[in-house]
Amino acid sequence: MAFLIAAAGCCAVGLCIGWCGVAGFLLPILFTGACGLSVTESLLASFLCFAVSGAIGAFNYHRRGELPLRPALTLSAGSLAGGLMGAALGGLLAAETVKVLLYLVVLLSGMAIAVRELRPRKAARAQPMPPAAALLPLGLITAVICALSGAGGPVLVMPLLVALGVPAKMAVGVALLDSVFIALPAIAVYGSQCDPMALLPMLAAAAASHAVGVSIGSATAARVPQSLLKRGVAAFSICFSLYMLLK
Repeated sequence: MAFLIAAAGCCAVGLCIGWCGVAGFLLPILFTGACGLSVTESLLASFLCFAVSGAIGAFNYHRRGELPLRPALTLSAGSLAGGLMGAALGGLLAAETVKVLLYLVVLLSGMAIAVRELRPRKAARAQPMPPAAALLPLGLITAVICALSGAGGPVLVMPLLVALGVPAKMAVGVALLDSVFIALPAIAVYGSQCDPMALLPMLAAAAASHAVGVSIGSATAARVPQSLLKRGVAAFSICFSLYMLLK
């Protein structure tokens, strides 16, 4: 039963990521709350899915000319180090502390999405990608937060890049590639703290269904009302995280 829940949930989250670039931060909640995995196991499964969705999404955005590789790789270099630092720090904290941090990040992510979607839109001129001196620390800091809490990289990186003047679609493409570099060291660290072979059927089901969801979502994104979808993700995230923090 847990395999079916994991497969269905990962496919649904993959669809949302393919459609609008957000919702990855819901995966740790799925694995811990619905599938019965420990915090470390859920983070391993989540980052495996993030690596899959990031690779598929980045490929599709690059093919459409919406992923500038040089600045994206500069950002990702900072994230590679930050992902290792965040995952290592997560292994030193108590499971309950990591859970609280996870729900706080989900709450803040949901609130950030809601504010961005509900506020009046202003026309703004797109700016070139920030310089390497800004991208490296941005990648480092956001990766530490993501790897520690289990949040997907795009939910933090994409809004920050847009705020710096990067076109929205380009920001999503860069954030998706960046999420691969956050995920890889996190997979190595969290995988060393549990027994991946015992989780192999669950991990395989989760990664495969997530890949299907992302592929379908990225192919049909133009047909989906993204603003409505993001507001739904935001509402669910806020309500669920508040429930888990206050219960």
